[in-house]
Amino acid sequence: MKKLLSVFLVFLMLLSGVTIISSAEGELPFELTAPQNVYAKWLEGGDSPTTVQFAYSLTNEMTAFFKDRDEAAINGTIDSFMSKYDYDEIWMSCQIDWAIDDVQDPVSGWHYTQYWDGSSERSIGYDDDWHIRVSAWDETDVWLNNATETVQEAWILRGVTTSSFYGDPEQNTPGIKDQLIPDQYSYDESEERLAIDFSEHTAYFRARFVVTTRDENVDKYYYSDWSNVCSVGKNAELLEPLTKRDLKAPVITALRMTDKTFNDNPVVAFTLTVPDELAEMASRVAASGGAIYIETEARVKGDAEWTIMGNTDREVKAGELECALLSLVNSERTSIPADTEIELRCRYYCYQQGLDDIYSDYSKVISFGTDEISEGGSETTGEVGETAEAEDKCPICGFCPRPLGLCIFIWLAIIAVIVVVIIIIAKSRGKNKKQS
Repeated sequence: MKKLLSVFLVFLMLLSGVTIISSAEGELPFELTAPQNVYAKWLEGGDSPTTVQFAYSLTNEMTAFFKDRDEAAINGTIDSFMSKYDYDEIWMSCQIDWAIDDVQDPVSGWHYTQYWDGSSERSIGYDDDWHIRVSAWDETDVWLNNATETVQEAWILRGVTTSSFYGDPEQNTPGIKDQLIPDQYSYDESEERLAIDFSEHTAYFRARFVVTTRDENVDKYYYSDWSNVCSVGKNAELLEPLTKRDLKAPVITALRMTDKTFNDNPVVAFTLTVPDELAEMASRVAASGGAIYIETEARVKGDAEWTIMGNTDREVKAGELECALLSLVNSERTSIPADTEIELRCRYYCYQQGLDDIYSDYSKVISFGTDEISEGGSETTGEVGETAEAEDKCPICGFCPRPLGLCIFIWLAIIAVIVVVIIIIAKSRGKNKKQS
């Protein structure tokens, strides 16, 4: 009976939108997987001719946790939030390893060493005597731009000074020079300028997450697996630009009015679903210096025109996005009452350097109390149009829900055939009995 009651209570919590997080001793509040969708692009020039843009993505589970944590910090409930765990603080960073030409080469191959791992005795990158044991290009502690956002990016292989190039032999600090083969680079000491010709050489990259928990000022480290390998240069695959065909309409649900205001006007929130395919595309675009954003439009129900909302979350991230309704205020409507019924739709906007901007189709329109809505929508109006509805209808009869993917009339025909076969078999057996 108690078990049934527990299951029932969990079910009620799920229905009410309560996030259930369990953490046994030593466990993390999310699955620590490797960085996903790793991409890199050589920026070719500038003050550091070796600089590479590196992009990767987080899982929805990771971003959802850090969003909950940040909201708890803002609301002043962080102590209650963290009381569910066996530590006082938690944060996540990224490590980015690199190699030139041959990842197995003892000099220019992967540069990960034991000093990339921290311990309770020393921080990441240091030895027990607190000497730095990684080079300036060994990215051992890359802070995330914002762990609530799906796509992260960083500049790597950047910033060469004389000291970082030669390192510090007395302190056993490696220099970048110690991690390259002489014919792989050129170095101008007077300008402190290192160059690698990536038309003749290839740089390889991999990454992993590091989660640090702190309990009573004692840090504990958790490491993900290494990601897939990406590359730039001679043997690297070219990053193909996105086209409109690649961008599907956003999937948005659960529009609600929050208790927040912006310039004395209410703020609504809605939920964005971030599929793996979108995270991959957003990371690929980010590596090339572009970005995919959410463009949100809203209107008061009954209005004919849509308004682009200027004060809204636009970064791709799973979970709730907020949209202030200030942009709906005009000369005829000087304020938006909190009980105003709002309609909202979104589309993706993709910027790619040197190319025309592209937009996805609009999502379906959602309003308060709208059931969860699946992907789709009309390209021109964003309304739930005939095209979107047709995708949910049976192509044969036009109205049935297609049980197990087949039209209901096909099922009826199958059942009729089965009944006929059963009758024939029954009659055949009856005849056999009479003859015997």
